[in-house]
Amino acid sequence: MKTIKQILFSLCLIGTLCTTAISQQYFASPVESFSKKKMAYITMQDGKEVECKFKSMKRSKGLIKEITVWIDEKKKTISASDIKEMYLPQSGLDKLGKVMDFANDATQWESEDINMDHIKDGYSYFIQSSTQISKKKKADVLMQLLNPAFASKVMVFHDPFANESASASVAGIKVAGGNDKSYFIKVGSAAAFKVRKKDYEDYVNTIFADCGVTGSAKTYKWANFGEELMNYTRECNN
Repeated sequence: MKTIKQILFSLCLIGTLCTTAISQQYFASPVESFSKKKMAYITMQDGKEVECKFKSMKRSKGLIKEITVWIDEKKKTISASDIKEMYLPQSGLDKLGKVMDFANDATQWESEDINMDHIKDGYSYFIQSSTQISKKKKADVLMQLLNPAFASKVMVFHDPFANESASASVAGIKVAGGNDKSYFIKVGSAAAFKVRKKDYEDYVNTIFADCGVTGSAKTYKWANFGEELMNYTRECNN
């Protein structure tokens, strides 16, 4: 049985990590498991809209290659390259492990191009994007958008290979921390490129170029990236 000191120490640790994690609550958490009971919504490259139920997903080197769904009780496999965008419902287990996600600030829910009702209902949003896979290779990749409420200037995508910072858990459920150490970032119509935590300062002028960087790039911190990007997007749209 834990002693009072151990319990208090655990609470203090969680409190510290929660403070660190607050700035990243402006981003959605990456989702790995999806509900097979709720409806999923897929828009194909030709504009056709498909309502279906998720069955499985196939990845290669972390990237989505195809998704298998149920349509009118018939199984169908769809290539990721044929999908323009999709909303997939998180599984109950996935949502349970993300009880700290998203600050409850109504001002975040602003977007004309994305169905924010789906986002509020716990759906993850994926969109096809031109992506710099390596120095010499670009590819169209289906990735999860992490800032759907303020993505008009800069899109932040989940990096499936990103390492996470320290996190705390209670009864095996992660409740704080776990901030990604890298993202794929798309500025305007350019291809998305990978930015690591350690290199963030080098990319500040590129990411925040539209309205200009306020102050030195050194004042921009990875831990504050979500909040800084949301404020930047608001200011640039005014």
